[in-house]
Amino acid sequence: MAADNNEQEDCQLPSHKQTIRRGSDYSRHLGIDFLDADEGCSRLSMDILPFHANMRGHVHGGALFSLVDAGMGIALYSRLPDNLAAATIESKINYLKAVTKGQLICESRVIHLGSRTAVLEADVMQDGQPVVRALATFALIPASDDQSR
Repeated sequence: MAADNNEQEDCQLPSHKQTIRRGSDYSRHLGIDFLDADEGCSRLSMDILPFHANMRGHVHGGALFSLVDAGMGIALYSRLPDNLAAATIESKINYLKAVTKGQLICESRVIHLGSRTAVLEADVMQDGQPVVRALATFALIPASDDQSR
């Protein structure tokens, strides 16, 4: 990943950010597993289970969006100071391929970290083939205003 003034090429997750690995109860309920995170990026997986299916038998778009949102959230929180929290305020997702079984891998990256907003991107792959491409904007807010943190 090319570095700009907001990114580091050799990222390492700070020790005080290790709780990010746990994820949310919602993510764990969906079967989203933490694989790796560096400062500003994350890698998650999700084994496709029967309850992920829509009425046609494909993985529901909401499950795929939850995977990318979780991945982008972890990537972003790995870069935020403890006095800031974040909330998704805009997102765009391209569903590139329908999937019905197997494992999905989501890789997310911070591409811009400003003083009020952050922009992230995520790719979901299955067996090396693209399934989803997403881009999202997050509002950065004081952590004291975020009751979930």
